[in-house]
Amino acid sequence: MEKSEDLEETQTISPLDLNEENENKKKKPSKKTVIIASTIAAIVVLAGVGGYAYASNSAYGSYESRVESAKEVDSKLAKKIAEARTLVKATKEADVLDKTVLDALTKSIKTGEALKGVPATSHATKWNLWGTSKAKASVVDDIAKADDSIDAIGKAISKVEASKTAKQVKDAKDTLNKTISDAETLYKDSEGKVQDNKTRESLKTAIDNAKKTSGDKKADVKSLTAAKDTLSKAVKSVNDSKNAKAQADAQKQAQEQAQVQAQSNGASSETYSNSGYSNSGGSYSNNGGGSYSGGSSQYTQPQNSNNCTQYGCNGYDYRKDFDSAGGGFAPITKDNINQDGSITIGGDSHGNMW
Repeated sequence: MEKSEDLEETQTISPLDLNEENENKKKKPSKKTVIIASTIAAIVVLAGVGGYAYASNSAYGSYESRVESAKEVDSKLAKKIAEARTLVKATKEADVLDKTVLDALTKSIKTGEALKGVPATSHATKWNLWGTSKAKASVVDDIAKADDSIDAIGKAISKVEASKTAKQVKDAKDTLNKTISDAETLYKDSEGKVQDNKTRESLKTAIDNAKKTSGDKKADVKSLTAAKDTLSKAVKSVNDSKNAKAQADAQKQAQEQAQVQAQSNGASSETYSNSGYSNSGGSYSNNGGGSYSGGSSQYTQPQNSNNCTQYGCNGYDYRKDFDSAGGGFAPITKDNINQDGSITIGGDSHGNMW
């Protein structure tokens, strides 16, 4: 009985009851599950906020680095522009072989001027990821354009310098060719006209060397100028030799003419002649002796005459002469001989000597 009583107290559970109980358990989550889910959601939110902050800070740091690079590039651009301006100012159109290179350089300078400075924006902040990224992109673009401008200005400068050099080479070659032409003319015209013919031989060698240099496509201003200087020295030597010969020839000719003149003259001798005396207007003259003038009443005794005595020359004796009135001359005494050697004599009322 006892056993039967125990059996009566035992409840019988069917399989259907067990399934219903399990379903009820699924519909009601436990407290532990709710806590775990809340924790996970909080972690996700926190991770999102921290990631944005990290990204913003990283972008702003990169932006600042690009700004510093932009400043350096801008400084280089400013220096290159200044260099280009100096070149343009110092270069004339006549200094270059192609003037278009100057126009290109001026244009590149204007482009560079428009790019000077670093772009700035107020949206570039540590907490504005979008604004910082946009500002960084603007700076990066500015750096690229500044670098391109520096490169363009540099190439334009090189072209101007190359054109200047080409013009200098052309001018030096033209000068050398002109010197060659003049030297060839001198070489032909100086044959037989130089004192030392070696100077002409040296000139011919210098002309040949100058032609080789002029024809060399790689010849620079220095080599062309050196060839011209060498040729000019050879030209000077020939001209000096021509002048020396011309001077020597002139001296020789003068000496020969002097000798001919001396031979034609022969030995000279002095002769004296007495053509007599003439009386005109109260004056007497003696070609071989002295002269008398009634107006001055003086007789001038000839100096350095030959065959003269105190009474006359070449056998003439004035004491035998008479004036127009038939009177003789006054005798010469110490009373009528003057200190200068002249003789004072008298005269009649007509101005004739007596």
